[in-house]
Amino acid sequence: MENTELIIVEVFCAEYRVEPALIEELNEFGLIDFVQTNGQNYIHSDHLRQIEKIIQFHNELNINKEGIEVILDLLERINTANQHAKYLQDKLRLYE
Repeated sequence: MENTELIIVEVFCAEYRVEPALIEELNEFGLIDFVQTNGQNYIHSDHLRQIEKIIQFHNELNINKEGIEVILDLLERINTANQHAKYLQDKLRLYE
């Protein structure tokens, strides 16, 4: 990871006004990852954007964990397809 800054889960929850139980539930389901050191759970700051997106899906759109998992998978597939399309477009430009 580029940035190894860790954020204590409780601090994250207080800052984002999220129940720690929700973050724990998302971790147990596999949507987010914790780093555990000395019995304390941390979140990598590199994952904040993804976690914010997950919380938004859950709180604002009332999407359950299974739905969030599907959405994230589809977004990743779209991103991969877009990258592949860009690669192919760049390759085609070589022949123009």
